[in-house]
Amino acid sequence: MYLELIPDGRYDYSCFYDKLQNADIYFMMSDIDNGVKKVGKKLTDAVKKEGCNGAEGCLGEEYYLSYNFTERDTNKGGVFIGQFIINFLDGSGELIVPIREELRINILEGSIKK
Repeated sequence: MYLELIPDGRYDYSCFYDKLQNADIYFMMSDIDNGVKKVGKKLTDAVKKEGCNGAEGCLGEEYYLSYNFTERDTNKGGVFIGQFIINFLDGSGELIVPIREELRINILEGSIKK
């Protein structure tokens, strides 16, 4: 699963990516119906977007926040709410994303290994 980081025009985009290189990134996921955590603050990573450097419309290096699900993350299909927590190691704080909307994750029953 990937979450694309979108520039909002308020901050220096390239500076944010530099800060991302010196950060711990975690993923969490909860069941939308009952709020039970299915994935509790697992360390994850930012992945560099391929094929963007120098391409028209690109802002230099771009990254996605990613999480690779394991067989132990959930044993049933359904709708879940996910979020990434970025803990900047330079002391500038913590950022929880997405900011404006919920990250809804649909897990299909047929995609779960039994």
